[in-house]
Amino acid sequence: MAEAFCRVVDTVNEWVGRIISLLFIPLVLLVMIEVVSRYFFNKPTIWSWDVNIQLSAALVVMGGGYTLLYKGHVIVDIIVERFPPRARAIVDMVTSLLFFLGIGVLLWLAIGEAKISIATGERFTSLLEPPLGPIRTAVAVGFFLLLMQGIAKFIRDFLIATKARRESAS
Repeated sequence: MAEAFCRVVDTVNEWVGRIISLLFIPLVLLVMIEVVSRYFFNKPTIWSWDVNIQLSAALVVMGGGYTLLYKGHVIVDIIVERFPPRARAIVDMVTSLLFFLGIGVLLWLAIGEAKISIATGERFTSLLEPPLGPIRTAVAVGFFLLLMQGIAKFIRDFLIATKARRESAS
């Protein structure tokens, strides 16, 4: 059951990461259009900054679970890299409590902000004034996916820690 949950979470974050990475293409094109428009024609756009911020936010937050899946987050493992797998898993389980606290608070706040934004029709304060509900919802979904990947990592660490204990008891 736990293995199946982990596989589902991995698969979802894999696909979300692959799909969301495609946003780099319009983001790069957008920056190129803005640079050419601003510096070659002296006609900056009124919409590129707003779209740039929202695409960047979606990329960063929605890619968090994918990054955790592939161990791409920065870690300082000078001490624990020398530990055996079981000890490293136990340390990861203990430190993951801070992760769950932090991501849990961020998720709770993001859900609240998304609800308010959608209910009030909140808009970005700029000339274009795009709605903020979709990006705030994407932020909440991104934190949720990161939390789920963190739970999958915790389960795997738990299985490593208990498997080593079961094997030494036999």
